[in-house]
Amino acid sequence: MVTRRAVLGGVVAAGVGAAGVGPAWGAPTLRTAADASATLVRGATFPEGVMAGVPRTDGATLWTRVPRGVFEGDAELAVVVSKQRDLSRPVIVETVIAEKQWDGCVHFQAVGLGAGEEYFYQFRGKDTVSPVGRFQTLRPADSNQPVRIGFFTCQGFTEGYYATHRHLAQEDLDLVVCLGDYVYEATVPGVRGIDLNLYPQILPTMRAKYTLYRSDPDLRAMHQQHAFLPLWDDHEFRNNYSKDNWTLPELFFQEKKSAAWHTWFERMPVPRYAGDMTRTYRSLKLGRTVELFAIDNRQYKGDQPCDDGGSILCAAADAPGRSMLGAPQKAWLENGLRSSGARWKVLANPNMMMGMVTGAAGERAFMDTWDGYGAERTELLSLAAERVSDLVVVTGDDHDTFSGELWDTGFAPGSPGNPGGTKRAGVEFVVPSVSSTNTGDLKTAAATKAEEQKRLQYNPHLKQIDMRQHGYGVLEVTQDAATLSYRAVDKLHANAGVTTSYQVRTSRGSSTLDVL
Repeated sequence: MVTRRAVLGGVVAAGVGAAGVGPAWGAPTLRTAADASATLVRGATFPEGVMAGVPRTDGATLWTRVPRGVFEGDAELAVVVSKQRDLSRPVIVETVIAEKQWDGCVHFQAVGLGAGEEYFYQFRGKDTVSPVGRFQTLRPADSNQPVRIGFFTCQGFTEGYYATHRHLAQEDLDLVVCLGDYVYEATVPGVRGIDLNLYPQILPTMRAKYTLYRSDPDLRAMHQQHAFLPLWDDHEFRNNYSKDNWTLPELFFQEKKSAAWHTWFERMPVPRYAGDMTRTYRSLKLGRTVELFAIDNRQYKGDQPCDDGGSILCAAADAPGRSMLGAPQKAWLENGLRSSGARWKVLANPNMMMGMVTGAAGERAFMDTWDGYGAERTELLSLAAERVSDLVVVTGDDHDTFSGELWDTGFAPGSPGNPGGTKRAGVEFVVPSVSSTNTGDLKTAAATKAEEQKRLQYNPHLKQIDMRQHGYGVLEVTQDAATLSYRAVDKLHANAGVTTSYQVRTSRGSSTLDVL
């Protein structure tokens, strides 16, 4: 593994903001072939920065956006990719089109690159250039090197600042994963005011959400430094929606949902599957150390049981036939887990998989999580217990921090009112929100502490909990262990520092957790 600390420091120091401003080490002067095309657009700006998404061993999807206004119709850009941070000796120089129908977004498939290598890239118009981005391709298939992955989730824009992303940008990582809720359809008034764009109804207002979020320089900095893998959860459209319903009646529900998906694919650096244009579930192999499975818990999801209640007893929650994943995705995941040759199987999961009991009678916290889809959860975790070694689930959505052990039913022996498991299946790390409201934001310190103790009492599979902190997680996986380092960042201060609040580890072959 190439040590990248010095490079990262230089790129961050270069600044991530205004289009047309070259990096600190000097703007490249190469203007040949496609890069000197007479038809490159003039006056292009790049206010949403650059991104490299869904890395492969031979490349990644490179993204930028040129807002319409300085040109009519489509706009031509050049893209340059090099192993040199000054972009000299490029390995790719091509023209790309920012299409009007995609609101000026570009998705360029960079291919033919070397595995496990660091690359730099830039988009160029006739007289302006984008910031310089960097990414690392996935490790060679035979690599046994450690893997480091950053995870974040739930970043309500108005509720806090994004110092988390400034610190993520400075981490030494293979890639960054968003576990869902990259944008919010609604808004909670906070330190950054209020977003009046509530429940977007049409493409322009849905697009405006992403433009607002990407106005943050720390978020752009993170994207500029690391390859990125986004998952979709619910707030990208409507809170707790299923494939056919929302908790509130909404006219033209399916049409609006389709517009939300269109916007997500437009604004995210993801390739599309030719035979299944809305599919997002996929796996990434990071050498022999990790295979990362990214799943979709929303697009194929049946309606939540018991009116999507919370802290309730709900017999229908364990009814056979209810599905979170849908049959094709479930079959794909089961086959992938069984056949994976990686030492560790890491599941990027939008909604909590382990059970979460909130009362002495066995009340479950939320029906929108895997607690509302118990039969399918038991099927997956039973498979993991019997045929999959070293499963690590990393989860978003909850806003609080949890670390726990997965049993085949989702519940450890002794969980009140719920079927205790008989076999261990893996471990789960739930990362805190970047800025979205958590339990500690709503309750006093004493009440929050009492809630933490209650959760530990009713959930013997739960080994660590913090309902006060915000931040992100870094998963480091070696041949022998997987360690989640929880980073705490104060969301109320734009220049907040970072601390490592907890480290929780599982050793190979154990499916148990140690809080370090």
